[in-house]
Amino acid sequence: MKYVPDPIMDSSPFRYSREQISRSYLYNHGGFRPDYVHFGVFLDQIPVGSLQLKRMDRQKHSCEFGIILQNDDVKNRGIGTAALLKLMDLARDQYGMEIMTGETMGRNKRMIRVFEKLGFERVETVPDAFELPDGQKEDRLIYRKYLTEG
Repeated sequence: MKYVPDPIMDSSPFRYSREQISRSYLYNHGGFRPDYVHFGVFLDQIPVGSLQLKRMDRQKHSCEFGIILQNDDVKNRGIGTAALLKLMDLARDQYGMEIMTGETMGRNKRMIRVFEKLGFERVETVPDAFELPDGQKEDRLIYRKYLTEG
């Protein structure tokens, strides 16, 4: 799977580092992060992305999630939305989560649309929280969804 950065999010070219990916994989999958669970996103049995349940707090029944899709060929087709719907079901039914939180940059209109479509509520805006490589600053938008609601 070759990841292509979304120029709306970051115009810098992605620099793949085998060592960095290996360290991250070992850290997240080697038992060091029991509060993280990773899943693949597939289209016709071909990997096109990944998503995670992150920072699962089993006492508060809350978690965060992350999702990344490979490139524009698989975006705006409902693939991410479908994957996130399944992740929400898994978080609730298999991991006992009741609250799911996600965040994005203010310029990520695609993800904002997904949040709204799936009934997430914006609960916080952190001004200028992200600094992009070109020096621009972006707001961090934080969304929450109660998984026990319809």
